[in-house]
Amino acid sequence: MGLLKDKKLISLREIEGPASPHQRQLEMALKNKQQALEYVADVAALAEFIGGKVQSLGLGEDWALSKEIYPGVEAFFVFNRADTEFPSSLKVLFGGENVKPVRGEELASFAILYVSHMLRYVKESNRDKKLPEVCYKV
Repeated sequence: MGLLKDKKLISLREIEGPASPHQRQLEMALKNKQQALEYVADVAALAEFIGGKVQSLGLGEDWALSKEIYPGVEAFFVFNRADTEFPSSLKVLFGGENVKPVRGEELASFAILYVSHMLRYVKESNRDKKLPEVCYKV
């Protein structure tokens, strides 16, 4: 597990500007999928399933994973479980020395693809539970 406190991670909004259409696309796609990630019991197994790594970002997250999508370009999936005040949340940030030249549309598409793959893991690792409907659509 890597500790990446000093690594520069940015959102699509920081790559494309404040009116980033792909940041909105990503947020809408994550909105209906993030609750299902409450069913992840083994983060290391999830990381292995998507070909990523468990990370500690120092952002107060319950867990975080990174996945290299191109050489020098990584997506970071940052998850916080629901509590009495807030629902679960999933954010995707990007980093790496080659992240800036990659189009926001590509980054958003890869992030959505990997979150859908995470839902496949949730479905396969929780066969005995009734899961959110979105798990059965991937």
